[in-house]
This record gives sequence, C-alpha cells and structure tokens, in this order.
Amino acid sequence: MTDTTTDRFVYYPYRVFGFDLQATAFLDEFSDRVYCGVDLCNGKELFIEDSPQTTDQVVDKDAIVPSSDDITDPKRTARQYLLELAHKELRVGSPPDLTVVAEHRVYRLFHLVDCETTEGTFLTYIVDSVTGDFHRVYFH
Repeated sequence: MTDTTTDRFVYYPYRVFGFDLQATAFLDEFSDRVYCGVDLCNGKELFIEDSPQTTDQVVDKDAIVPSSDDITDPKRTARQYLLELAHKELRVGSPPDLTVVAEHRVYRLFHLVDCETTEGTFLTYIVDSVTGDFHRVYFH
C-alpha cells in the first residue's frame, strides 16, 4: 500500500437479546443467561458470550447504516438460533425454555479505510473497531 486514510466511520445496527435458558440434557439441568445478536441489515444471528457493554452517544444520522425492512421479527430469529444452538451443543432432547430478560438496539462502530496500492488501485475496507477484523467493501 502506498497510502491509507481512515477518515470515515459507520455505525452498524444490531438487536441484542438476553435470554434466561433452562434445559434438561440426560439427567443434568442447565440454567444460564445467554445473549444473541441479530444483524439488522441482513438478519444474520450471532452468539454473544457476555452482555454487551454499551454507552449512549449522539452521532450523525448519516453515519448510521440503515436497517433492512425485511428484518421483521429479530426476537424470533434470535430465539430460533438459540434453540438450534442449544439442541446441537447441549444435546437436549426437548427444546429448552427461553425467556427474554433484556432487549437492546445497539450500533457497532466500523472504520472505513481507503487504500491505494502500489499499482494505483483504490480499495476500501471496513474495519471493526473492537476486533480489528476487516473486510473489503465493494461499491456498485
């Protein structure tokens, strides 16, 4: 890379749910609080280890990635994902009980990084502000 700039950022929307999970597998009973996030742009689910730590912040509306109108029931999506995960990981015979105990809309900060290669090609990447993971962005 010959030049890299990071002067833009976006806030990516998620709906995060906390569930109290109770399940029986073989002769063992499980009880735990679990968290699941649903990406509000494409409906993908993600298991979250701990309750997300959030802060309230006022941001420019133009920096917020718009949610998809196709994501109509993120709570159902999160519940279904956790049921499948519990069935697979805990090897439970009957579906666990899941009770929603928390629900938040959160935004994760991503940096937009513009790069110019040694060949003069311009590339844009989106970089996760928490993990540092990055992905190529293709503009149409």
